[in-house]
Amino acid sequence: MRRIIPLLLVLSLLFLSAAAPGARPSRLAAAQPVAPAEPPPPVHAGRVELALDGGPAEPGTHGAGDVPAGRALAAGDWYVGATPPNADPTKPVLVFVHGKGGSAAGWWSDTMYHGVNDMYAYAYNNGYRTAFVDLHPEGTMWTNGQLLSSLLNQITAHFGVSKVVIVAHSKGGVDANAASAHYGAAARIRRVVTLGTPHWGTPLADLAYSSWASWLAEIIGQRTDATYVMQTGYMDYFRSITDGLDPGVAYATVSGYKCGPLFTALWLGCVYISGEDDGVVPVWSAQKPGASHLSTGYWDHDEIRMGSRVWSTIAPQLTASGLTASPGARAAAGGPAVPGNLILRGGKANAEEHADAFPVERGVRAATFHVLASHPDLKAALAAPDGTLHPVKFVAPVPEGEVFAGAWLGAVEVEDPAAGEWQLVTSGPAGSAYLMIAALEGGVAAVLDLGDRLSVPGAARTVSVSLQGADVAESRALLTLTGRDGPVADSLGLSAGPGAHRAALPVPQQPGVYTVTVTVAGKLADGSLFERTVVSSFAAFPRAD
Repeated sequence: MRRIIPLLLVLSLLFLSAAAPGARPSRLAAAQPVAPAEPPPPVHAGRVELALDGGPAEPGTHGAGDVPAGRALAAGDWYVGATPPNADPTKPVLVFVHGKGGSAAGWWSDTMYHGVNDMYAYAYNNGYRTAFVDLHPEGTMWTNGQLLSSLLNQITAHFGVSKVVIVAHSKGGVDANAASAHYGAAARIRRVVTLGTPHWGTPLADLAYSSWASWLAEIIGQRTDATYVMQTGYMDYFRSITDGLDPGVAYATVSGYKCGPLFTALWLGCVYISGEDDGVVPVWSAQKPGASHLSTGYWDHDEIRMGSRVWSTIAPQLTASGLTASPGARAAAGGPAVPGNLILRGGKANAEEHADAFPVERGVRAATFHVLASHPDLKAALAAPDGTLHPVKFVAPVPEGEVFAGAWLGAVEVEDPAAGEWQLVTSGPAGSAYLMIAALEGGVAAVLDLGDRLSVPGAARTVSVSLQGADVAESRALLTLTGRDGPVADSLGLSAGPGAHRAALPVPQQPGVYTVTVTVAGKLADGSLFERTVVSSFAAFPRAD
């Protein structure tokens, strides 16, 4: 597994990297251009006010009657960048769209981990006129798509152009897609370039609605509309009712495969997500069907929106004409099976110490125990089978814009963890909550396969979990199904077969997204106990006629 790296080794690699500045990851693109001169700050140019009901729904369900008259919205402002002295009228106006938890200022102010975002500076110095929009930071693609469409009316009128090019970060790319395909904005969009956009959702959103993480996500306010619709199941549904509706708009995508700074939320995202990703969005999810995929570079989710990182990659697309498309990473709904080398624990904390027990089997070479807490005064420690305590230190909260924003993150790394029963010991203020993600290197791997993530309400679907990587003597699997409002079914048993467990899962009648959490436990041939947790989601909506 590429995520678990001994801390001393990481520090050694950082030292060697500093000593040899010419060394770069093999997939890194050519050297980035020199940082341009800083332009004058953008100025407020206008505002659009639309009614908002806040909940995810199908297109066309949001209207002025959904909220009391006169309600003020937090979003709808837009800003215009300074006109560059070398402004080229033949170049398109660029409209920058932020992602979940973001704002227009994210294109010219500080990033989370990498200093000031110089994307606006690159656009200015290259002769582009620019506009920046404020959407609802935690809104759905429906509310934001409708708002963006109205904003584009004002922006195109202001610049006297018929069409613009959109550059969008993260969920902003989905919002732009909704505006174009469902809210009439296609006539005003020439091209959309997406940077780390979860076109197929992110497993981190699935995790937020899982049975283990729900207490923490609820307390820190991260079971939001934006998180809900970014679940992989919901995005499969979105793709099914969206793709092909705006054939005149060209799309281009950029993805990243860098984990982010050590022991930050982006590092944790890399630990949790299987395969290559930028700490929030898997590479396969960042590639939209029918879009031209420009590059998968050594960028994390925070820096993939920076001009100094990606301008040379996206610049040729900004003035391109015509539709140049290539198949997306996933040509149909369903996607890859979800492998798991993780153990999850979570719930409420209180003043009295509580111990969550879990096994670690023989053959595990390393383990990193990440703990998220809703309160910095929560105390947590990992107790080894021999009683040795590994305290967890909570250093800083997760920044705004990430799925678990507001939670405090700590981590403990253990090389060659002893086989046997481990415990997560917690205590904290009343009303606090925690989530532990234990990532193991070696031992058993559990692979969850939901098949097609789209279901008809009231039907049945097959769920299977296979076990790999170790000689399993016996195992059992339990499934918990949760919806937006909480548990739907708990501790459903899966039948055992050769190296796998399978169940025919009844799909609830209520339309929505449902999160599947499967815990597999058992014994290896050497007698040591193991456990693994895998999480994913599926959508249940009536099929379109």
